[in-house]
Amino acid sequence: MDITFRSIAARPGAPSGGKGPSQRFVRPGRPSSGGERSAASCRRLAVALALYCFGRSQAAAENHVDYKFEYYAEESDRILVRTHSALFEQKLAPDVALKGAFVYDGISGATPTGGPPPAGSKQVPTVELDDTRLAGYVEPRFKFGRNTLAPQVAYSAEEDYESLGLSLNYLVDFNKRNTTLNLGVAHNVDRVTGFYLGNRWEDKTVTDMLAGLTQVLTPTTLFNATLTMGTASGYLADPYKGFRFTGYPDPEALFPEKRPGHRTKQILSTTLTQSLEPLDASPELTYRFYHDSHDILSHTVTLEWFQSLGPRLIVAPLVRYYHQSEAYFYRLSYDADPTYPQTPPVPLPQFYSADYRLSLFRSLTYGISLTFKVGRHMVFDAAYKRYDMVGLDGETPQSSYPTANIYTVGFRIFF
Repeated sequence: MDITFRSIAARPGAPSGGKGPSQRFVRPGRPSSGGERSAASCRRLAVALALYCFGRSQAAAENHVDYKFEYYAEESDRILVRTHSALFEQKLAPDVALKGAFVYDGISGATPTGGPPPAGSKQVPTVELDDTRLAGYVEPRFKFGRNTLAPQVAYSAEEDYESLGLSLNYLVDFNKRNTTLNLGVAHNVDRVTGFYLGNRWEDKTVTDMLAGLTQVLTPTTLFNATLTMGTASGYLADPYKGFRFTGYPDPEALFPEKRPGHRTKQILSTTLTQSLEPLDASPELTYRFYHDSHDILSHTVTLEWFQSLGPRLIVAPLVRYYHQSEAYFYRLSYDADPTYPQTPPVPLPQFYSADYRLSLFRSLTYGISLTFKVGRHMVFDAAYKRYDMVGLDGETPQSSYPTANIYTVGFRIFF
């Protein structure tokens, strides 16, 4: 796997580093860090294993352009995201290649405010959102014998968020190219504003480091393990999420949430890819462990089965299960009055948030994708995924948790 900029890979503010829901700052169906992806070399071989019926030379083609459109729609008139993305990869010299991407997406709809349902209702209150994002990155790749160096620069801008990132990945092959070591580091400098910040902008920085190993176990079996360590400092709250203090005279009033200004995380991701030539298939199993200093612990298990149906079509069903614990400062409300002069009769907690993405919950994603080869130089793909999220603490209203349908179409042109 490669270190990937958060400004490209995910909108900041993801629930826990797992594949949680797409809300105010979260790109749907993507992790909040690069820790959930396999190694670049692992992915290339996985694709080759899955598409060997298309021919190894075509699967390994260097020069290509991609386009994808993704439509993410939460039910009950919640969040709607339309994403256009384009990617290119061009070999400039025998040992030099250039890769880049551009992303444009628009978000609209409603998201929970953090407040409780009104009296007599089970539906949590929501606030309307409307924003667009422009993002992109450029990544040259330099190969020196068995070594590969890949620096990257990325930038992302919204009305209320700006992110600039730098990263560097180093890969080295051993054991007749059957073993690949990947070391990476990425640093992001972000600025955020929003409803509870008024006209004020706040800063935060994020640094991630990884070490990964990809090993060919047999001619048809590939294994990857990647450890990611990260730290974030600065404004880490969501400026669109409020918190209720029941000691305040107005029962409907919400105050800005308050999260710790520092967070560390640890992610271990493992992937096993197996080619089953008698079945013309290639299953891939991934397990991901996540822990951070907010006491969030999560487990993600993903199974994807690439099935060849003739020389031009591959069908790939997918199922992903995710489970996380709640942050230590997560609570729905607190019996105090934060505006009480001097010291309140009831001491205020140091940190507090009613953001359901920090609660105890599980989610299930399932779907299917189709990849169809057209001639020698074009591949079309389409996918559908269903996302279901369920709260498990018995207190957070179930109407907080979204269900969503995700549609994707795209193509790749080789040249």
